[in-house]
Amino acid sequence: MNVLIIDRFPKPFLDALAQLPVQITYVPEAKRPEILPLLAETNILVMNSKIRLDPEAADLAPHLKMVIRAGVGMDHISVDYLEGKGVKVRNTQGGNADAVGEQAVGMMLALNNNLMIANQQVKSFEWIREANRGREIGRQTVGIIGYGHTGKSVARKLSGFGTRVLAHDKFLTDFSDKFAKEAQLEELFAEADILTMHVPLTDDTREWIDAEFLSQFRKPIVFLNLARGPVVKLSGLLHALDQGQVTAAAIDVLENEKLHTLTERQKSEYENLFSRENVILTPHIGGWTFESLSNINNMILAHIQDEIAAS
Repeated sequence: MNVLIIDRFPKPFLDALAQLPVQITYVPEAKRPEILPLLAETNILVMNSKIRLDPEAADLAPHLKMVIRAGVGMDHISVDYLEGKGVKVRNTQGGNADAVGEQAVGMMLALNNNLMIANQQVKSFEWIREANRGREIGRQTVGIIGYGHTGKSVARKLSGFGTRVLAHDKFLTDFSDKFAKEAQLEELFAEADILTMHVPLTDDTREWIDAEFLSQFRKPIVFLNLARGPVVKLSGLLHALDQGQVTAAAIDVLENEKLHTLTERQKSEYENLFSRENVILTPHIGGWTFESLSNINNMILAHIQDEIAAS
């Protein structure tokens, strides 16, 4: 069984993989032109998000049996095309859910208590208390869009604060539990104080959150996106921030995360976003903990062991 790994993985994972009856090709520095020829003899491909696994690439892998995505999002993988060729496509869903949940709650706390602004003020020898009076998330209503592994993780963690949670998921029904109440969008528009996004990137969700969407909230909201950058139309979010419809935002993901390749439009919007005191930005690290790395690596090994057993 030939396993091709095209992204960087830690030594303990590689050592554990080497104990299995597989031949390993590990090329973490390779780019698409170097990777494509290697697909010819590959049975299992382990990848993160370095390349698009599109039909062109899939057709170069006649012996491919399984693709394993180290993470959740599959928008860069032609899943239907691969499965139509008999290739199993797996991800590590749930492996980083606790990490994302913790970061989401941390961002809510930071925004509701002006922690980033207050920190900078004190470092500038400014001692400003009243303007930094916070709001307790236990007294607020949080709307979660997307109630999969990460959405549920956020709701579980908020339960410790006594927060009321409304969850909307267009693909699920009858999913209310002790952590969240199932809700239609209209209920979120009417009652949410905080909105956090946990949906995959699909044709339906691309630029779903725009100025019109955000204008439908009856109260000013705090907005978080720990899903995928293109889920949010950035010009719409900037407009909502200008209008006060969004009072503060925490953004872990961007439309284009390769900051050296920005278009003029992206550069202008990013400069606008980055200049705002009431916006927290992180470099797509919502699921990026040492614990989630271990979880994801163990799930990858389990997928590979399943394929070995099935062969």
